[in-house]
Amino acid sequence: MDGRGTRARSVRWCELSWPEIDALDRDRTVLLLPTGSIEQHGPHLPVDTDIHDAYELSVHAATASGVRALVLPPVWWGMSPHHMGYPGTISLRLETYSALIRDICAAVFRHGFGRVLIVNGHGGNSAILGATALGISEELGLFVGVVSYWQLIGQRLREIGTSELGGMGHACEMETSLQLHLRPDRVAMDAARRDLPRPLTSFSGIDFRNPGPLAIALDFQRDSTEGVMGDPTVATAEKGAIIAEAVLGQLVLAIGEFADAPLGGAARAAAGPDS
Repeated sequence: MDGRGTRARSVRWCELSWPEIDALDRDRTVLLLPTGSIEQHGPHLPVDTDIHDAYELSVHAATASGVRALVLPPVWWGMSPHHMGYPGTISLRLETYSALIRDICAAVFRHGFGRVLIVNGHGGNSAILGATALGISEELGLFVGVVSYWQLIGQRLREIGTSELGGMGHACEMETSLQLHLRPDRVAMDAARRDLPRPLTSFSGIDFRNPGPLAIALDFQRDSTEGVMGDPTVATAEKGAIIAEAVLGQLVLAIGEFADAPLGGAARAAAGPDS
């Protein structure tokens, strides 16, 4: 805020007043909804790693995209029953989580916004977010999309990863590198230990670079030693900066195309007669 009482435009929904939100272009503004989890990330990363990554990447992408995107308050909790064997994890029921996402979207739709892009940071949310988005589109007519940030950069991860296959699974080379880049003061690298997952079948790889076609419900207390699946010991802040830059480049492009895509009838009606 300057001496005249004015303030800079924020890309964070929660930092705006209602008149500032009311003045936004309902048709062209893309609302980014960061989703993640509060769950154990081994002995070396904070339990908010997933939602922190999704929120920070969303804010940076919205800033880079100019006036085309605004970041909604993050959905902190997600679907994490497979992590409940470790203290610190808070998991929602499937029905609770889906209803929460639906209600947030319904609220902004009522205010006339027709475009919501969910930026997900937790693999356990992916399936239910996809199904929930379909339901929201059918019920409300809202133009809604879902992207998990690592899906944008599969080739880049394969290029920069130095761990063997299985090294980018959970609290791993990728996630630890991102945290070293975004907030190194919250990473305890002296506690990071390599724990490569053992695929439960030949079809079920556990690695962001090659996830495998068969999804199996995991139990991290059963399937890992300390909640890690991967190799965080080879993580670096430099890798994290490359990962973040790659995600931001792709996410900004996605925002632009999402803003320009044609709205359905209900979303056009919500956004106003000129949309």
